[in-house]
Amino acid sequence: MKDWRSASLPVLLVCLAPLAWGNEYVLHMLCLWVLYSLLALSLNIVVGFLGELTFGHAAFFGVGAYTSALLVMQGHWPLWFAPLAAAAVAGALGWLIGHVSLRIVGPQFAILTLGFGAISLTITNYWVDLTRGPMGLSQIPSFAFAGLGWDFSRAEHMYPLALLLLGLVLYGCHALQHSRSGRAFVALRENPALAASIGIDVFRTKRMAFVAATALAGFSGALYAHYLRVITPELMSLSYMSAMLIMVVIGGKGSLIGPVLGALLYTFMLEALRSTGSWRMVVFAALLIACVVFLPGGLVSLWHRRPVKEQP
Repeated sequence: MKDWRSASLPVLLVCLAPLAWGNEYVLHMLCLWVLYSLLALSLNIVVGFLGELTFGHAAFFGVGAYTSALLVMQGHWPLWFAPLAAAAVAGALGWLIGHVSLRIVGPQFAILTLGFGAISLTITNYWVDLTRGPMGLSQIPSFAFAGLGWDFSRAEHMYPLALLLLGLVLYGCHALQHSRSGRAFVALRENPALAASIGIDVFRTKRMAFVAATALAGFSGALYAHYLRVITPELMSLSYMSAMLIMVVIGGKGSLIGPVLGALLYTFMLEALRSTGSWRMVVFAALLIACVVFLPGGLVSLWHRRPVKEQP
């Protein structure tokens, strides 16, 4: 961990360098990378820390996006409070779903979350009076400081804010990972029966992690909505769920930096392969298979494989 801390300043300078360049397109791609990183980190709490496979996480991302957008557009909520409300709604929904599903283990849990995702997608598609159905919501207000002339729908203004939030979330995940609760997550992932025998409340601990993950997914969905200003039910589809899993698995599940690296690779490869149409998903599938077979620890494991200098 000391290596990462010593490298934090150079990494920060590299991340901030595009601001001096001022290329709007590159900054937009970096904004998407940071937003996807937040989403991947939320899934990593469930898949990486707990070791549970879920197929319904995209639904919480969509719930956060729609909740924040509707609160501002129809409820006339203050713009800066809506994402927090979206996180609370997604977390409350996560508590409810987790209370029902986390007592189930194995493939049944994954199937149940898949069903929840399908139900959420269906409701969003057909509740036209509220969500406008397949047309989605457009002209969503963006964050702004009118007095300073800052409009956070612009990448050059949004990127530093998103980067700051990513740093805070990474710090929070690091603190969680090294806390008593974080060690309980790892114990449950490795051996639930042994964890229960030493006094860890298996169900309560799983539910706490699930709520934290879904709340973070809802918050990232709200940021996504107010940045792009257009959302559709596609946010809750399996394509977004597949993208999340690709980011976490290729980057390195269970680590802090892995999902961020996976999101970076996914974001820029997705754009580079845009001209190939649907074939780009074939490329990602092949990359995922290769990573699982040849690099099961993800990209982050390459850091641990680096040669160690011998001491004189």
